[in-house]
Amino acid sequence: MNQKKDYYGILGVSKNATPEEIKKAYRKLVKQWHPDRHQENKQYAEEKFKEIQEAYEVLSDPQKKALYDKFGFVPEGGMPPNGGQRAGGGFEDLFEDLFGNIGDFGGTFSDIFDMFMGGGTTSRKKTRTSRPPVKGEDKYFAITVDLKDILKDVKKRIEYDRYVTCYACNGTGAKNGTSFTTCPRCNGTGKVQEEERTFFGVFVRTYPCPTCNGEGRIINERCDVCHGSGKQLKRESIEITIPAGVEDGYTFKIPGKGNDGKNGGPAGDLIIKVNVRPHPNFKRKGNHLETTVKIDYIQALLGTTINLELLNGSTTLKIPEGTNPGTIIVLKGHGLPDFRTGKYGDLYVKIDVELKKPGLREKRLLKQIAKLKGLEV
Repeated sequence: MNQKKDYYGILGVSKNATPEEIKKAYRKLVKQWHPDRHQENKQYAEEKFKEIQEAYEVLSDPQKKALYDKFGFVPEGGMPPNGGQRAGGGFEDLFEDLFGNIGDFGGTFSDIFDMFMGGGTTSRKKTRTSRPPVKGEDKYFAITVDLKDILKDVKKRIEYDRYVTCYACNGTGAKNGTSFTTCPRCNGTGKVQEEERTFFGVFVRTYPCPTCNGEGRIINERCDVCHGSGKQLKRESIEITIPAGVEDGYTFKIPGKGNDGKNGGPAGDLIIKVNVRPHPNFKRKGNHLETTVKIDYIQALLGTTINLELLNGSTTLKIPEGTNPGTIIVLKGHGLPDFRTGKYGDLYVKIDVELKKPGLREKRLLKQIAKLKGLEV
């Protein structure tokens, strides 16, 4: 767990979030990204699920959270016992316990130790940044569909904006024919150092140079098209297929349709969330549907056949004589298709019998019926 990750960003909370807010965000996300809800993109969902679990494990533990807030990551096993001392190990072992793989700093332990105890100086030669390929950021898009839309696979055309590599400068940000200047602040390394005093001594933290944004070089003359960003905002229009029977909140991805990468890196992915709009007459229960129909008490007594509106048409519903209020009639196969198997669920129709004040003629007839049945009214 010593990788540098933005655990607050993963859970979508601020650094000042309370334990209750962290727990609430965690519960919401594990439900949303549970792999069982994303069968078509199960591997991606599993990665997200593990990432959420890891973030919560750190931020819900006061000791681990304190380490993370101070150093930006948590060493394997957290803070060593006995104030950092352990049997059979020296300061180098303790340092590696706290800060993981010292190779992340680009030098040997002696280099890092010199920076710790020597006031931030080191004899290690600085090298210029190589600007490795970087994958583009993912894009997120939410689409809302009606309940009737998911009775079968449905195609929808969506439009969204994403950043693509600038055609004029090929992503360099510089005007064609112009050159770059080595950044004077970081001397071309793309990194700067900042001292921080800890109980071990002076810790030198390395982070991307803010002057050149970690590039190690400064553009002399910016591209007229992208103004130095190396990217352009492009409006995309693509057709997507939403599988039949998807649940509300279903998420899937389209690889390579996010923002373009940097320095030749691959594009990010387009993450699509499907929201299913509630229906005024039908309530969903898994792949089953529930609805309620109202009939007159005379129809309930004598039986009737009514026309029942469905999501995709209508059908006749036979109501037997003597039907009691609250009776459930099941129509097999008139529900939604199961997202995984394709098998259709059922439609559960609840009978609501309306009882209203009778008119004079109806009242006389009802009294005659009551007399025949020997009832006192």
